[in-house]
Amino acid sequence: MKSFYDICFTVNSQYQFLHVQYGNPHIENTYTPLFKNWISYNRHITSVFPITEVDGCGEFTWDGDSFSYRKMAAPDHGFYYFLVRQNHLEDLLMQALNLMTDGVQIYDENGYALFFNRASRNLCHIPSGFNIQGHHLLDLFALDEEISTTMTALRTKAPVINRVDHFCTTAGTSIASVNTSYPVQKNQKLIGAVAFEQTEELINRSRSKMEQAEKALQDFHPQTPPTRFSGYTFEHIIGHGENLQRAVQIARKIAPQDNCVLLVGETGTGKEIFAQSIHRCSPRKSKKFVALNCAAIPEPLIESLLFGTQKGSFTGSENRTGYFEEADGGTLFLDEMNSMSLAMQSKILRALQENSFRRVGGQKDISMDVRIISSCNKDPFQCIKDNELRKDLFYRLSTVMIELPPLRAHKEDLEELIQFHLQSTAFQYVHGSAELSPEVLSIFQEYDWPGNVRELFHVLDYIRNIADGSVIHPEHLPSYLLKTKKVPEPPLKASDTSSSSIDFQNTSLQNLIDDYEHQVLCSALEHFGYNITKTADALGLRRQSLQYRIHKYGLRI
Repeated sequence: MKSFYDICFTVNSQYQFLHVQYGNPHIENTYTPLFKNWISYNRHITSVFPITEVDGCGEFTWDGDSFSYRKMAAPDHGFYYFLVRQNHLEDLLMQALNLMTDGVQIYDENGYALFFNRASRNLCHIPSGFNIQGHHLLDLFALDEEISTTMTALRTKAPVINRVDHFCTTAGTSIASVNTSYPVQKNQKLIGAVAFEQTEELINRSRSKMEQAEKALQDFHPQTPPTRFSGYTFEHIIGHGENLQRAVQIARKIAPQDNCVLLVGETGTGKEIFAQSIHRCSPRKSKKFVALNCAAIPEPLIESLLFGTQKGSFTGSENRTGYFEEADGGTLFLDEMNSMSLAMQSKILRALQENSFRRVGGQKDISMDVRIISSCNKDPFQCIKDNELRKDLFYRLSTVMIELPPLRAHKEDLEELIQFHLQSTAFQYVHGSAELSPEVLSIFQEYDWPGNVRELFHVLDYIRNIADGSVIHPEHLPSYLLKTKKVPEPPLKASDTSSSSIDFQNTSLQNLIDDYEHQVLCSALEHFGYNITKTADALGLRRQSLQYRIHKYGLRI
C-alpha cells in the first residue's frame, strides 16, 4: 500500500532530529547519508528546513525540491513531521494538455469546470486571464442541458462519442464543434468528465484521421431543429396501429367542441401530445395552452399556482395570476390529476361548477372561461374505488374519455417510432444515419416497454451516444434490455429449485438481482407518477440512492 508521506522525521521537544522513516524508496536512496548526519549531530529542524516551530503545516522548498509538511504530536513529548515531495505531475499534465491540438475540457461530477487547455480556450474565445474554475458548463455556454455532450455523459455515466454541438460562448460567438465526452469514475463513483473538442480548423490539421468529423461539420447548418419545441399537433402522433388511430380519431372529432376531456393512459404514452393537439384543433387555438403536472408540484403550491395569490395574504405574497387566469379563453391541462389530494380536487370542482374562483387570500370572485383537459395515469374507476379521485369531479371532467394504448398494445408502430426518432435527432451526431440490426429489432419487439414511448426514445438516445457507427448492435443497448427475463419470477422455495427455469449457465445472481431491482423501480416510479420524493420514501431509499439507480438502469423520468 502506498504511504501517505515520503519522509517522516521524529524530533524531541527541543525540535532536534531523533529518527527518520521513509515512505518512498527513491527518496530513501537519495537522502539516507545526509539524514544520518543530522540525527548524529542532533540538528535542529528549523536550522535545516525553512519552517518555524509554531506552524503545524505548510510548504517549503529545499535542495531544489518542493515539499508540503504536517506536524503532529508524538507520544514521547516530541513531534512527527510528515513530508511529501511535490513531483510537479499536475504541472506536467497541464503542459501536456496545452500542447494538444484538440480542445480538452475537464469538469467535476456536477458539471463545474476544472480545466480548459489552450486549444479549448482559443476555440471558445475565453481570455487567458479568465479563471474558469467554479463556473458551471451551462453558465459558460448558451447550450441546452439535454443536448450538451458533457452533461449527457455525466447524466448517463456513459461515453458520448462524436456528437455535433452548436452553441454560443459568453461573448456571443456562435460555434459548431464535434465533441466526445467520457465520464470518469474512481472506485465505481463518478468524479467528473473529460471532453474533447474539434472544429473544422482543427480537423484540417489532421484531415486523414478526421474525415467523418469533417464531413459532419460541412453538412451541419445552423438551421437545425429548435432545441425547445413550442407545441404539438396531431401530425406529431406517430403510428398507424388500430388502437392508436382509434384514440386519434376520437380526439380529432371532439377537438372543435368545448367539452372537458379526460385522457387515460400510462406514463409515457403521450398524453400531453394529445392534449396540445386537441387544443390546436379547437376554436381556442389562438389563446394559451397551460399545463400543470399535478404529480410534480408539492401539494402546498398547487393551490397558489392554479388560483394565484393576493398581496398580503401571507408573508412575502404578491399579486400573482394563477393558471386559471393565465389560460382564460384557452385550455388548461391538468396532467395526472389523480395524484392531487381530495381536498384540492374539491376546490377545483367548485371552481368548475361556479365558473369562477378567488385568488389565495383574495376577496373578489374572478370569472373564468377555460376548457379543461385532464389526464389520469391509472384506471379512473379504480382510483375512485381507492379514494384517490372524487367521483363528482371525475364525471365533471370526463365528458369525453379517451384511452391511450401503452406501447406494448400497438407494437406494430414500433419500427415507425424508431425511424422517426432516429431521423429527428440525426443532426446531433457525426453518424447522421443509423439503422438497427435484426438482433436489436428482435429484442425491441420482445420487450414490454413499461415506460412506453418515453422509454423507447430514451433508449434510442442512449444508443446514439454509445454507438460509434451507423449500425446499432446488441452491445450498444442498455444492459437491462439484454436480460433474458422481462418479468422476474416470484422468489423460489427450496422445493421449487429442481424445476426452476433459470438458466444458471448463462446468468448470475447479480444479473437476477439487477433484473428484479429494475422491474421494481419501473413499477414504483410509474405508481407514484415518477415523483422522485414519493417513490424514494415508499422504497425506503434516500433521493440520491434512487437517482443513482435511475441512472444505473437508464430509466427516463
